Amino acid sequence: MDDTTGSADEPMDDLMDDGSADPPGELDDKESRQPQDQTEEELAEQADHIRRLRRQGLRAPFMSGGVAGFGAGDAAGTINKNYYGTAPEAVPVDGRVPGADLDRLRELYVEPRSHGELRKLLTLHGVAVLRGAPGSGRYTTALLTAQEVMDADVVYLDPEADLKRLLNKDARPGGLQPGRGHVVEGDGRPWASTLRGQLLNRLRAETYRRSPLVIIVDDQVPFDGLDDHVVEHPNTEDLRFEVLARHLTVLLDDRPEGCRKLLEHEALGEELRGRTSMAEIARLARQLAQGEREGHDTDRIVQGLKARLRSRAERLLRPPAPAGDGGAGRVPVSLWSRAFLLACVVLDGTPLSRVSRESHRLAELLHGVRSPSSVPEMPLFQESLKDWLDDSDVEFTDREGNPVGARHPECRVRVSQRGLGEAVLEVLWHDHSGARGPLLEWLDGLVVRGEEDIRVAAAQAVGLLATFDWTYIQEEPLVRWATDKGEHAARRRFAAAWALERAAHDDMLAPRVRRLLRNWSRRRDYQACAEAAYGTRIGVLFPAEALGNLEKIAQTQMKSVRAAIHEIYAAGSRTQTLERLADWSLSPHYRLRDDAAMCLQQLSRFRGELAITGFLKEPVPRGHLLRLTRNVLLSRDLAIWRRGWDTLRLWVERAADEPGLDTALAEFMAELPPDAGDPSDRLRERFLFYLRLWEHQGVGVDAAAHITSLVTERWSK
Repeated sequence: MDDTTGSADEPMDDLMDDGSADPPGELDDKESRQPQDQTEEELAEQADHIRRLRRQGLRAPFMSGGVAGFGAGDAAGTINKNYYGTAPEAVPVDGRVPGADLDRLRELYVEPRSHGELRKLLTLHGVAVLRGAPGSGRYTTALLTAQEVMDADVVYLDPEADLKRLLNKDARPGGLQPGRGHVVEGDGRPWASTLRGQLLNRLRAETYRRSPLVIIVDDQVPFDGLDDHVVEHPNTEDLRFEVLARHLTVLLDDRPEGCRKLLEHEALGEELRGRTSMAEIARLARQLAQGEREGHDTDRIVQGLKARLRSRAERLLRPPAPAGDGGAGRVPVSLWSRAFLLACVVLDGTPLSRVSRESHRLAELLHGVRSPSSVPEMPLFQESLKDWLDDSDVEFTDREGNPVGARHPECRVRVSQRGLGEAVLEVLWHDHSGARGPLLEWLDGLVVRGEEDIRVAAAQAVGLLATFDWTYIQEEPLVRWATDKGEHAARRRFAAAWALERAAHDDMLAPRVRRLLRNWSRRRDYQACAEAAYGTRIGVLFPAEALGNLEKIAQTQMKSVRAAIHEIYAAGSRTQTLERLADWSLSPHYRLRDDAAMCLQQLSRFRGELAITGFLKEPVPRGHLLRLTRNVLLSRDLAIWRRGWDTLRLWVERAADEPGLDTALAEFMAELPPDAGDPSDRLRERFLFYLRLWEHQGVGVDAAAHITSLVTERWSK
């Protein structure tokens, strides 16, 4: 099975809703109270709790700050952020890449063989296709080569738009800009697989000597007939070592001796063979440099590298020692202790009682697997927890991370060294194939039975396994979870979404996850899972793509996608979310209009920096909010209309507690009717009526009175 999980040309009749879809949102758990039995405050609190659990479990290196890096997983927004390792911001459509970012990248850049070939092709034709594996540094090479050819600024073109628009004169100035280099990324986009020589030849006339263009595609895209335009981007071991050396030289410019010792260490070659992404190499360089600055000796620094962690994991998963082979008095390694180790890895940071309980279940599943090696019996009192700990490399802490004993009432199990748990699962998956099925069955059991923190941990473990074996994990648990129709459907659906969220943080898998979700968005049986997945950080990493596919889901399924929209907004893509909702508020599809109104009402409940009322003072998002609010308030649908006024009531109530909000709200409402006519007059009359009503009801009394006087004065002029 490939990434599409079905044909893109599926009949649209199969995508229509039969009205039987469950209510959306990651809270519609059939085994607990249904969403309609919970208050909005309870739902919001539960969503916030799950979001915190997911973020805590991810612990992705790029979620904490770092220096600019080479080849940031080919995510354009990451480069523009200027700090590799930080969540990418939305890249402006056809926006200029900041010069400071390019200068920083140039400092860390090592020219691959493709650089010279790409420069030559751009000089000859003006357009070139750079083809290579995701994460191999294609984006950085494209940026710096495009800049070098023109010796000018570089523009990042909107990857969602088809390249044919660049041939349309009416599309400018949003398209090619004379005198500047251009880069567009095709990963996960439908147009990347449909590139033809005819289109590229037509683009020559537009780009030659004026606006050079580099088109980035991954190495899975066919290039038949494009030989004259394609440059292959290599990812050799020599190049990876040079990149690491450049990073360390920059990071340790004041410690040349420490830098030399690190680069000459014999373990580094083995470490690089296990890292194919330039983003990973950038993180490796930061890890090494941090150890050097903390004063650790070279041997100690490399002990924490992946290759060394894998060696430790192999020792932990070693086969039982033969009888009489030393270790007198020591209990032989058994399935009990192996199951306990794996439970510690998956449920890292959870109470010891839970880990022990779930390890029993895993041991029973493993015990049913017969392999060429003998399966030891499992007598109940032969081993103790102390025996398991000798082979598990874990430690006990309380909630705050302080060391405690195993009998402490809040004892939690934690893997002793960060990264060791991932190494254990990687070794298990590749070296002990007989354990794959029982492990996945056990993780499925955690998803359907466990509490929220257990479910999140199990789902993210599956996402980690996907980075080891994408095809296997996609075909087995992910597809089955996404399409489950049983009593545990909701839990499995969100587990698949959370697993994809974890997988999407891998530089190599992100394009595959995006392609998978794009296809799932068009298939009825998969749409609910796609919606849930876009309601994770996947929607934040790729907001335009997520919002566009959520719109398709809402149109074909006629079901609300407000839960995913809420998550995307809460995670940081606020302006883009607001702009899309403003567009939806004028859609001919009722579900989109209704979702726009519901989202306006729900998002208004945020406080602090996420408060939607903060947009009242920001020019660009203020315009989107103005459109959205006006369209909702003037809707002919009663339910939508009511949500709009309930939202304004909430704003007025909040204005009584937040200084300056009443004035900003009055100025905003005074601008709401942008044109004259009966609808505008009726809107003014309604607003004044509701202000008097809310003042009478005691809702933001002083604020309501102040807003009334301000808008009356403005409208009288």
